[in-house]
Amino acid sequence: ARGKQRLTQGSVNAMPLADSSFDLITSFDVLYFKGVDDQLALREFRRVLKRGGRAFLRLPAYEWMRGAHDEAVNTAHRYTTHDIKQKLVNAGFVVEHLSYANMLLFPLAAFKRLVLERFSGAQEESDLSLKTGGMNTLFKKILSTEAKWVARKGLPFGLTVVALARKP
Repeated sequence: ARGKQRLTQGSVNAMPLADSSFDLITSFDVLYFKGVDDQLALREFRRVLKRGGRAFLRLPAYEWMRGAHDEAVNTAHRYTTHDIKQKLVNAGFVVEHLSYANMLLFPLAAFKRLVLERFSGAQEESDLSLKTGGMNTLFKKILSTEAKWVARKGLPFGLTVVALARKP
């Protein structure tokens, strides 16, 4: 379909797309926002996927890690792997892979959210506005190493939940 790209705008709660029309749906940091019914959205994903099609999800982990970033970006909910597995199964998916990610950065983020923000009275500010400068190269190396672990066995905890599910 090179050269013939079509964009469609709509809500994940009611996708303006034909049934069984996609092999893959990716959802990066979408289902957790206020105004999104995550269970309804997952049923919509299943509806528009072809049989055998897959959904790849990335979501923020652990409600107890809620911080100023979540308020700034209108987070409704943070998840556990158990939460997502249950929601995917309830929507009719077969879960193929489930893991946490961003484990190596977890202690730094936990310290920031659970200690610094709480004692400094942090205002609603997204972590996306952080100025990391030269740290980006280090973070990239850490995350690319970790990605191999996530793909193989999965991680026991992290800042993020990732899931791969198939429509039977």
